[in-house]
Formats: sequence, C-alpha cells, structure tokens
Amino acid sequence: MSKALIVEDDVDIAADLARLLELNDWIVEICHNGADALQLMSQYPFDLFLLDWNLPELNGFELCQRYRKDGGNQPIIFISGNSDVSFKEAGLDAGSDDYITKPFNERELMARVRTVMRRPREVIQSKDQSFGSLNLDSRKRTIGDGVRVAQLTNVEYRLLEYLIRHCGESFSTAQLFAAIWHSDSDSSEETVRVHIRILRKKLELAQLPQILIHRRGFGYSVVKQD
Repeated sequence: MSKALIVEDDVDIAADLARLLELNDWIVEICHNGADALQLMSQYPFDLFLLDWNLPELNGFELCQRYRKDGGNQPIIFISGNSDVSFKEAGLDAGSDDYITKPFNERELMARVRTVMRRPREVIQSKDQSFGSLNLDSRKRTIGDGVRVAQLTNVEYRLLEYLIRHCGESFSTAQLFAAIWHSDSDSSEETVRVHIRILRKKLELAQLPQILIHRRGFGYSVVKQD
C-alpha cells in the first residue's frame, strides 16, 4: 500500500482527491499550504505527490523545484486550474511527472497516477505480492501459502506490505512509523513494536514461515523462507 501527499488549499477538492485515492488503496495525507508541504516532503516517505499550483506561502511550482533540488525523486502530478500551456510547460520543466487541469475526470486522474507509478523508481508498486512461498492478498487482507492463511488488519497489512516491498532493507521503528502512520497520528513508535509482535504471533498461529526479523542496531526486515 502506497502513501500520497495531497497539497491543495481548497478543502473540498482535497477531500475529493483523498477519497478517490483511498478507494484505490492509498494511504493519504492532506496539506493546505506549500511551506508545510515542503517540511512534510522532506521528513516523511511518500510515494506520490499531488500538487495544486496556487498555494499559500509557497506555490506549487516553487515547491516542486525545491523538492527536486533537494534530491527528491518520487512522482509529482500537478492538479491545477491553470490550463494555459505555459503553466504546463513550466510545471514539467520544474520536474513534475504530469499535469492535469481542473475540473478533472476521476478515471483519467487514476490512469495518470498508474502511469507515473509504473515508471522505474526506487519503489516497485504491486497490489498482490508473492514473497517466496507466501502471497499477500490486498483485497482480502491476508497472507498465506495456498493452504494456511493469516487474516490481517488494515494496519498490519500496510506494515507487512511495506516491508515486503522493501525486501532487503532494514527499518527502525521511527522509519516504519513515518512510512505507515499519518504525521499527525496520536500513536507512538511503541505502536509499531506492538503490531510487529502481533504479526509474528499471527504467522506462528497459522503455521506460516516466520519472515519478520529484528536485527539489533539495524531494525526490522523480512526474509524469504521457501
């Protein structure tokens, strides 16, 4: 499950975008001004940014430029009421991956999102994932080997899917918290450890391979056990 940041000062449009992405299995955060968005973009791992052009404090063009200048490489799509070709040209030159004008068609927007997410990046997107002998099912929120199955909550699924998608990497509780939970969440890093323990217990009870490991000094990761 991927995480998107919507930067849009119109509260209703931002809510509509969030609803659309959440219906398509995205974790979504909303920000209403460019300055706060730049801070979020530098502190938290997002997989996609949807930017308005006319934003308070720091406009979308400047925000995109600053993010790219700082080395950010995740996809950016402008969703703007500025339909003039000069704005589209400027947005693409600033480093965005696409530009769509308001009012937008929801199906077209999601097609554009799928297109930019298919481009080669550090993160490979997948709804259902095979991991050794195991399969992670996004619709049923389960992990199993075809015979034995463990049922997961939404948070457990997001956490396990993130680790599998980044197989070979280790993450601290702080990194996992930033990737999976909203930045304004009242939870803490201890929540991550609790969910890891529950996940390990569910795998054990279902007699599935124990793929979740913790290496002192490195963090949590998954290992294939065929």
